[in-house]
Amino acid sequence: MHTYRLLLFVCLVTSSFVAQAQSDKPIGGHFGVKVGASLTQIAISGSTVNIPHRGLQPHLGLMYRYRYNRYVVQPEVLLSIRGGTFQQEQNGGMRSTTPVSYYYASIPLMVGYIPTEGLTLQAGPEFSYALNAGEPGGPGANNDLGLAVGAHYDFLDMLNKFSLHVRYVYGFVNVSPEATAAYYNRNVQISLVYNLFPKKKK
Repeated sequence: MHTYRLLLFVCLVTSSFVAQAQSDKPIGGHFGVKVGASLTQIAISGSTVNIPHRGLQPHLGLMYRYRYNRYVVQPEVLLSIRGGTFQQEQNGGMRSTTPVSYYYASIPLMVGYIPTEGLTLQAGPEFSYALNAGEPGGPGANNDLGLAVGAHYDFLDMLNKFSLHVRYVYGFVNVSPEATAAYYNRNVQISLVYNLFPKKKK
């Protein structure tokens, strides 16, 4: 009998703590503006004279972040430049360098989990459309599909309206303008986000 009473007491106390924890977790959404830099490179397989190197390019966009307890859904709209630089071997052992700029409008659809307050681990697909496909120095394909993996960190105290995004995007689509080689986008993104929180009702 005492064992059953003890189990009942433990269940009641545990359920009260769980209910309190659930009530303390925020539920809702807000918009944000993000701007940052991308360390971009084109991974090449096949036959080409181009030797790829990394480049630093800007990106900017909007996001909507909806949180339900420890889970987050975060669609975004981004404008970014990808590519990097190509080097070509010249006569006499010299090399020439050519910048490559692929302009994209992208829609990442991120899903996240919050292991601890302030930190969100995220992953999701990124759908991109090339704005300069087929042009000189542009990609050969109109569309790109990538997998984005990263983290979202919320600053505290005086910087509580700001967040930091760190993300790696792995492209799956061959965007090469060459017939003898395959080009794939690879990007490391670092973004600063200004959160537009809704005003609290009095």
